[in-house]
Amino acid sequence: MVYYQKVARNSWLVLCLVVSLLTFTLLTHPTLIDFPLSFGNAAYLLALIILFQFDNVRRGGIYYTFQEGIILFIFLNYGLLPSILLSQIGIVIFQIFSHKKEIRLKRFLYLYPINVLFDLIYLAYPSLVYLALGGPVGTGFTYSEAIIPFLGYLTAVMLVSYLQCRFVNRVLYLKYDWIRLVRLQTLVYGTSMLCAFLGIWFYDENPLIAASVSALILLLFKRLLQQRGVTMEANEKAKRFDDAKERLLISRFEQETIDSLLCDLPHLIDFSEGWISIQQQRKQTIYNIRTKTIVDVLPLFHSLSAEQLQTPIIHGLRFDWGTDIQIDLPVDRHSMIAIPSITNEDVDVSIVLFHQTADAYDATSADELSRLLRIFCRVLHRSRETYQLYAESRTDALTELANSRAFYEEGAQQFASDRYPLSIILFDIDHFKHVNDTYGHKVGDLVLRELGRRIRSVQQKKQHVFAARYGGEEFVLLLNQSPQKQAIDFAEEIRHAVLDRPFVVDGYRLSITISLGVDTVEYPSERSFEESLRQADHALYVGGKHNGRNCTAHYANL
Repeated sequence: MVYYQKVARNSWLVLCLVVSLLTFTLLTHPTLIDFPLSFGNAAYLLALIILFQFDNVRRGGIYYTFQEGIILFIFLNYGLLPSILLSQIGIVIFQIFSHKKEIRLKRFLYLYPINVLFDLIYLAYPSLVYLALGGPVGTGFTYSEAIIPFLGYLTAVMLVSYLQCRFVNRVLYLKYDWIRLVRLQTLVYGTSMLCAFLGIWFYDENPLIAASVSALILLLFKRLLQQRGVTMEANEKAKRFDDAKERLLISRFEQETIDSLLCDLPHLIDFSEGWISIQQQRKQTIYNIRTKTIVDVLPLFHSLSAEQLQTPIIHGLRFDWGTDIQIDLPVDRHSMIAIPSITNEDVDVSIVLFHQTADAYDATSADELSRLLRIFCRVLHRSRETYQLYAESRTDALTELANSRAFYEEGAQQFASDRYPLSIILFDIDHFKHVNDTYGHKVGDLVLRELGRRIRSVQQKKQHVFAARYGGEEFVLLLNQSPQKQAIDFAEEIRHAVLDRPFVVDGYRLSITISLGVDTVEYPSERSFEESLRQADHALYVGGKHNGRNCTAHYANL
């Protein structure tokens, strides 16, 4: 803000200096104050200028009014001074009434002097080039004599456009493509010149009719350009948002839903930086949308009041933000859109985006983004329920370990990966039938539950271990990046976790032991998942059970 305050202050100083010089020039050369327009004609032409000022076309953060055709008509018929005065009056009215009440004063203080100075340059420099090349004006205008001067006029316009682009890029830090700007300015001024030429054709009949003809042709051309641009852009954007919504709706799980949104957002709406906050069950996760990484604090929202968090926040220029928005961003970040709170059940989502281009976002952008986030909230809430059902379908209710279905899915994935060597440890409880027959199935279930708890306790201390209840009293472990010796050591750790402490269940103190069979696959083509499982089972019964139980046997050592 301090930087832009300095720019505004310098702009006002330059404007005061230019106005002083112009006033001095007019006072010392009274003949220049010749104003050949009647009050009625001047009011009518000013009304046309104001009409074009408020009915503008926006491209890349720049407002194109197409008033240049009316200003050029005034210059060619009445001279440079009337065109400058009427244009400046139009700018003042536009600057005061074209913006929302909240930012009207800021836009006037920061932008009015810059707009006035560039308007003067756009009018004066090409017009002086036109006059220097012998361009005719007033009643002496002829088309043949105006061709070469108008080529000079257009060249001057392109040069001024280039200088304007350099100024806004380097001084105002607004991101404008000067090639695109010059191309659009050439289109605008070329069309304006054509309309001014056609208007002059009718000048002898009535000057106001001539001006009306120019204005009507310009208005029709602008409408076509505006409608074409808006329709094409709206259709493309609507299709992108619809595709993103479809991808969200088919997402099943939480992370899949979040990844879908993070991948789609950069293609749906332009931004330089962006963050999204996702809060579920009082747990908040904040993502940097560009990098898709988790960050600690979501910029902006912590500094806003509760009232501000109820509606979207949209700003088009850096100095519109105000002191209530405290965020450390480069000085060239101007546009901002924030959707502070979209809620569904226990899911709350907030998003904030910034862009280098001025006025990059509007109410339509906020509405589209809000609708997308509402769908995201609903899908995210549903995905948690879906995941809960999915997890329950893959979890053994008694031991809270994965079930055999989950084990077979995990095994197929691991053996298709590059995380070799892979080891399978298959084990069961020794004499478990005796436990059930002696103490009852209730005690047997409690033993299985306690064994599941001990397995989870050991599993949590190790990486790359997947544990499951294989069926009945049988359990299985899948270890990736685990060679033979490491697998045997881990199997022994599990055996001692069962052996070293008695199982105290339902008032009984039971000594439980397990027998384990191990198989290791060193590289992908050595054995399939099913073959390795069969060899671990063989090791369990041949090397474990037949050798007295309460021991570990590896298939390679049989």
